[in-house]
Amino acid sequence: MASLEHDLRVDKNLIESTFESIGIEMTPYEWIWRVAQGGTIGAEACQPLSIDHEVSPVESERGGRFAALIKLQEFFESGLNRYDTGRNDVDDSASSGLSPWFHFGHLSTIEVVLGVFERCKWDPSMISIEDTGRGSRSGWWGLSEAHESFLDQIITWRELGFNFANFREDHMSIHSIPDWAKKSLRAHASDERQSYSFDDIENARTDDEIWNAAQRQLLNTGHIHNYLRMLWGKRILEWAPGPEIAAEWMIEINDRWALDGRDPNSYTGIFWVLGRHDRAWGPERPIFGKVRYMSSKNTRKKLALETYLERWSEGAPIQQ
Repeated sequence: MASLEHDLRVDKNLIESTFESIGIEMTPYEWIWRVAQGGTIGAEACQPLSIDHEVSPVESERGGRFAALIKLQEFFESGLNRYDTGRNDVDDSASSGLSPWFHFGHLSTIEVVLGVFERCKWDPSMISIEDTGRGSRSGWWGLSEAHESFLDQIITWRELGFNFANFREDHMSIHSIPDWAKKSLRAHASDERQSYSFDDIENARTDDEIWNAAQRQLLNTGHIHNYLRMLWGKRILEWAPGPEIAAEWMIEINDRWALDGRDPNSYTGIFWVLGRHDRAWGPERPIFGKVRYMSSKNTRKKLALETYLERWSEGAPIQQ
């Protein structure tokens, strides 16, 4: 018993000295209140922080657990059942839009998946290894195409990105893309191209109306519509001096402006532009080589963009 009491005293003294050396102080409630107010009050409260003060808060969004649960419920009620057909609708997208709350730990992907299972009354007996015709990808879960499409994104693609980042220290480098993509992009690195400066690209000053609209959406809201996000990256690959610089520019812009930036899932999307988790395509094209090609011309044919372009036109204010 004496030994135990001695150990407890030693542990208590160690804990106390550790906390004193760290110098832990509780954040003043008044400061938290001022930050939460936003506007000039919030900006003044944040001024001492070592952050990029040129990036203003996104006033249309709220962080935190409560806001995340509201967002999730809205998705379950209006987006999930039409996810397979409506996720590319730029005006009324069926996408969940939950990635910022996942990124900051306000919501768990596990609880979202379990929520889908609960709403579908799913159980493991519904898994079908042989029957591959019921879902949008493989029918593995035995659910509708809408539900399987969402599960494919939140489980397959998201976890693929986190797994890759866990095992590859170079997951933020162009060296991490497949050899076929590196070889092909390298072979076309000196191809003639229309060039823009980083400043022009970041501030949506290109001759591509659709791309400019997507960039303005990012600057104003902290996100880009999912389909347009792919086009966004492909066009930067076209305009940058080379593929290495294209990767650097995409990371810098996305990490600075996107609410879900600085995240393995974001880097998956960025390097998908350069061939990661994809295959070689033909015919071989200038600049892209065998990497998958996307164009604004084809995007205009694929999506109904009139309202979107009007909202994010050149006259739309850019929050900076």
